[in-house]
Amino acid sequence: MQNIKVIVGASYGDEGKGLATDFFGAQAKGRHETINVMTNGGPQRGHTVELPDGTRHVFKHFGAAAFQGAATYMADSFLVNPMEFCREYSELRAMGCALEAYMNPRCRFTTPWDMLINQMLQQKRGLHNSCGFGIWETVLRYKRGYGMPIGQFVNLTREDRRRYLMELRDGYFAKRFRELGLNETAGKGARACPDTDWIRAYWDDEALLCRFEEDCETMRFLCPMRDEDYLRLYKTVLFENAQGLLLDGNSLEEQDFTTPSTTGSGKVFQTVERVFQGADVEIAYISRSYLTRHGDGSLTNELDEVQKSALLPYVKTDETNHENRFQGILRYGMMDVNSLADRIGADFARCRGAARNRYRASVMITHMNEFAGIDTGLLADRFDTLYLSDGKTHRDVYKETVGTCK
Repeated sequence: MQNIKVIVGASYGDEGKGLATDFFGAQAKGRHETINVMTNGGPQRGHTVELPDGTRHVFKHFGAAAFQGAATYMADSFLVNPMEFCREYSELRAMGCALEAYMNPRCRFTTPWDMLINQMLQQKRGLHNSCGFGIWETVLRYKRGYGMPIGQFVNLTREDRRRYLMELRDGYFAKRFRELGLNETAGKGARACPDTDWIRAYWDDEALLCRFEEDCETMRFLCPMRDEDYLRLYKTVLFENAQGLLLDGNSLEEQDFTTPSTTGSGKVFQTVERVFQGADVEIAYISRSYLTRHGDGSLTNELDEVQKSALLPYVKTDETNHENRFQGILRYGMMDVNSLADRIGADFARCRGAARNRYRASVMITHMNEFAGIDTGLLADRFDTLYLSDGKTHRDVYKETVGTCK
């Protein structure tokens, strides 16, 4: 019988999903019997894990339970970035982390030109609603019919791969570049685009194309293809979602400031019901004890610097979420616990009436050492299990209470 955990951000992301995944990975019985599924988005995620010995890493293309010996599996809804995979693989290996990774052959993949157009468009518009990893551009390109599954692409000869990338660059991407007016000066109030001669030199750089193809070959070698049925071989399966419920791409209210994926339990629920039978499934919703949001978009109960200093006196510098030119600063707000409980309840309702597996909902509140003013009693009353964390490592997480999900 499989033990399944689904880790879901309950608000705008940046909530402790890395900590939660590492915690559940540490609880799993049998090292190398756990697989960590990357469910949505791509390596724009930044899931931080810090171990008791001080080892620290921000996971992007690998599951956050890798330090606990878990294998990584990239589901078909995950956007593969071969460049980022190779960079992080080398970084983790240098830290002494033994890595095992697999990917679904139906995964879409991001190219350097998706990223370049994404970053230039952000620069032109002067917005802070992206990580610069080309996620929206990749999704749009595939929707328009200009993409092939990663399994099909890496099975081409290396010469055919390079030819395909060149045709994509000189065809679709050149057209997209003109469509967005990226060779024009930005409008008033926004930063000007980089010099077009510099862009063209980078765009036509054959060394860039060849390096990307080499990264694809390296990833093919290090990350074998496996269909989702492969997950049945593991005793513990950790589904690690990215972003949070308030950034779901299905939201109509703030589509310009969301992510093009399902951030809640819906897609994972479909996978679990399709692949497993008779499993215990815990959907763990993760939230800080206060609200945070990167960049532009609405933020309920937002705090200014004076209010932040008064209400969150121990919040000084967020080690993971530094300001960057695409996301902007990390903003802060007070948590409305009733709203938090309601959106968790609405998302978990998708799992009611499941035929094949047994589901329960839990909530994990992190950063309790920074602000303990959140009313956790309401959460304890409404959900099966409440976890609290008052530190940076999985040893700082403790189970507060067990109730009945309502």
